[in-house]
Amino acid sequence: MVGTLDIGYLSTPTGILNIAEIVSLIAGLISVAFTSRLYCELADNLQSVYPDLSTVAVRSVFQAFSILCLTTTIVIFLAHLYGLRFLGRNFVYLNQVCLVINIIMGLMMISIGICAALWEDKLRRTPGILRRGYLRYEYQYVFKERTHPSPGAAAAAATFALIAGILFIVEACTRPMLNNNASRLPTYTSDRPGYTVSPNNQRSLINDSNNGERIIPIETSVAPYRV
Repeated sequence: MVGTLDIGYLSTPTGILNIAEIVSLIAGLISVAFTSRLYCELADNLQSVYPDLSTVAVRSVFQAFSILCLTTTIVIFLAHLYGLRFLGRNFVYLNQVCLVINIIMGLMMISIGICAALWEDKLRRTPGILRRGYLRYEYQYVFKERTHPSPGAAAAAATFALIAGILFIVEACTRPMLNNNASRLPTYTSDRPGYTVSPNNQRSLINDSNNGERIIPIETSVAPYRV
């Protein structure tokens, strides 16, 4: 990989989408961290609404998917930032791999986002959960353990997951545009070394003389060859 930072990638649609995906995934992880594991276990035990949906499993899978997608997105983002586009022809193949990964991650986050929305709906529609005061913003005891119900946290996690999934699909659509910018060198001059030639150095031999000797400069022009 070329050791030159590709700052121009940050201004491309793909680079902007990468940043938005990272923010959405982090927000989703924060939201799911506020959810109550004990309320998930209680809702699964009651089995009043969506008996086949395990909210505990959805909570765990949500965290696993989000961490996996976040790590993959950060690696892809840093690879582009450190000059992945400057690999030339090899970048086209790597870009196709990233496109497939984007589609897979998009489907993963959309599916888990839908499950998280059903998770929140299950908590709000289960009579035993509502009688326990799920919608009250105060600490409660469930299974002899102190917990906070955090109503709406699962819905927020679902929203950020769906946003991240849509962003992944959109990024997959924008990736073919990066193939046109693939090159061996940066397209901007900020990372190219600059050289300056002082005109005084060209006359140093003429002006410097020892013992009053006169130095005649040698002509560097080449006469055209005639047959």
